[in-house]
Amino acid sequence: MIFADVRYSVFSQVRPYLTLLVAPIQVVVNTPQKVFYWADEHLASREGLVAENQSLQAEILLLRSRQQRLDSLQAENVRLRELLDASQRVDEKIVMAEVIGFDQNAYSHKLLIDKGFSSGAYVGQPALDATGVLGQVVETAAYSSRVLLIADASHFIPVQLSRTGFRGILRGTGSLKLMELMSVPRSVDIKKGDILTTSGLDNRFPSGYPVGVVRSVKYTQGKAYADIDVVPLAQLGRSRHVMLIDKPQAGKK
Repeated sequence: MIFADVRYSVFSQVRPYLTLLVAPIQVVVNTPQKVFYWADEHLASREGLVAENQSLQAEILLLRSRQQRLDSLQAENVRLRELLDASQRVDEKIVMAEVIGFDQNAYSHKLLIDKGFSSGAYVGQPALDATGVLGQVVETAAYSSRVLLIADASHFIPVQLSRTGFRGILRGTGSLKLMELMSVPRSVDIKKGDILTTSGLDNRFPSGYPVGVVRSVKYTQGKAYADIDVVPLAQLGRSRHVMLIDKPQAGKK
């Protein structure tokens, strides 16, 4: 049959019909191989996509961390520029310091700075940031000092009302966002938004530096004095750089 087909093409007429019988067999035989190739291709594609996704996620996290670092540096640059501008308005001798720690005691508001008596810091020295009075140095070491914030409940500072010249004592309440102006008679002209500055009467804080802004004025029936709430102008809980100021005529302890 093979010889006859090759020699005389006996089956040339029926060969196309015979392939119809063979086609299903070929499909069955080739199907496992096609399935294997399809699975291998798709699994490889999925693994590649997973790997690529993980790589992109890592890159996104890296870029976000860099963006956060950039934002932090830009914010610090702004603060330093503000501090530089503020230092140019200070007439007294100044020493620039950086905050390196905070007291964890909830009843005491102090911060640790990187300047000590080796840099000229001394107990009682006023400390300011770019927006107002922070507090005063209460303890010094060779290369560090502790600053008691004006918001501490044990801190008192003499102040003056910029608008009228009224003088009083501003007391810390233990809250970084609230202080109290003491013993203000009901007859005193004071209102919300008034600015309080240092009066200089204690011979420690030079006069004219901003301390706080009046938040509210309340009069209680039967009380001789008004209740005056004041918001500190300095960034008491956020300042990273401070200025230690010193009047040349002030004696150091």
